[in-house]
Amino acid sequence: MIRLQSILILLVVGLITAGCGNRTELNDLGITTATGFDRKNGKWIITYQVIVPPASSSIGSSSGGSQSPVNTFSSEGKTIREAVAQSSVENPKRLYFAHTHVVLIGEEAARYGIAEIMDHYYRNIGARESAKLIIADGQAKEYLKKLIPPEKQPGRALSEILERNNEKGSYYPVMNIHEVGLKITSDSGSAGIPGVTTDTLGDNKQSSIDIFKETSIPGNLRLQGLSVFLKDKKIGMLNQKESMGITWLTDRVNWTNLTYKGAKGEVNSFLVRKAKVKVFPVKKGLHYAVQVDAKVDAELDESTSGEDIVRTHTIHELQRQAEQVIQAQILDGWRGNQRLHVDMLGIANKIHQRHPKEWKVLKDNWSSELAQMDININVNVTLERVGLLQGSFSKLLGEQKD
Repeated sequence: MIRLQSILILLVVGLITAGCGNRTELNDLGITTATGFDRKNGKWIITYQVIVPPASSSIGSSSGGSQSPVNTFSSEGKTIREAVAQSSVENPKRLYFAHTHVVLIGEEAARYGIAEIMDHYYRNIGARESAKLIIADGQAKEYLKKLIPPEKQPGRALSEILERNNEKGSYYPVMNIHEVGLKITSDSGSAGIPGVTTDTLGDNKQSSIDIFKETSIPGNLRLQGLSVFLKDKKIGMLNQKESMGITWLTDRVNWTNLTYKGAKGEVNSFLVRKAKVKVFPVKKGLHYAVQVDAKVDAELDESTSGEDIVRTHTIHELQRQAEQVIQAQILDGWRGNQRLHVDMLGIANKIHQRHPKEWKVLKDNWSSELAQMDININVNVTLERVGLLQGSFSKLLGEQKD
């Protein structure tokens, strides 16, 4: 019994000793909320947005705080790891990347290739591949200097802009490092990453904490365009309409709004609450075609129509209008996909899974095969509700005039 107690005491002492020997004090950590990657003169420039804890807790006060909630600085090197190591020359804290919300990649770095960035995040235990990716219209470091009221942490604000777009508009997909890695290493070999831009990139006003005292911010950062990658390099851009089509085709639509304008000038707006889209290749003769089947639940959100909305034939007409809008959006995405000669839908992956022998024949000429593909779109919209008014308010006004 005494021997057993001695062994237990030794084990406990060993565990305590091992746990304390490699500890790092919280005050010694520089917690990054966003990281930027740029290329210039053959070198990597990495920008770090580090949280300043006292300022982060005081910015929300009525005085607006007296210190910036984040500190931003850059380091450079021939490799990413060398650039990170160079950060110790001017930064007194040990950089901690586990709480990085977004990774911002500059335009030149995106064109050069993101393979080294991906390798860095997959290889190092401290870097999280769950961080969201955004492509900057210009240099990433210029964007990371911007404060984005009312959020105290700009990196978190960018992350939440992506999330709100995903929840309410679905114009651009939310892509993290791991998702991009899976897509560009698959048979399809392509991915789309949302971009960020601003009208006042060189304006230093948004870099000062005085911006928290303003009621209106000039040149807010906004999502714009979908950067298309073939393997690890950016090869082009899709506009918002084309990106929305790709969102449909990749079954990533959450909530979104559809607007239909009729021949008589009437406008109907539909809120999509639920969507399920299936995209699969169909063999037709010697080539493949793409079949798209979409089932959508929506409701009437706004209307200027003079029709009696609750009548059955009007409901059917409204559903047909919504279907037309969705078909047009899907077609925009498909045309953008073919224009850049990429396979953002993952068609190659599906052919490889279902017909591996045929894929061996197709893979060497996949780009030309993709260019010949036709698309067949079948959309079925169910209008679940039309709101409280049986007609439009415009119709009500017209009846009062009569």
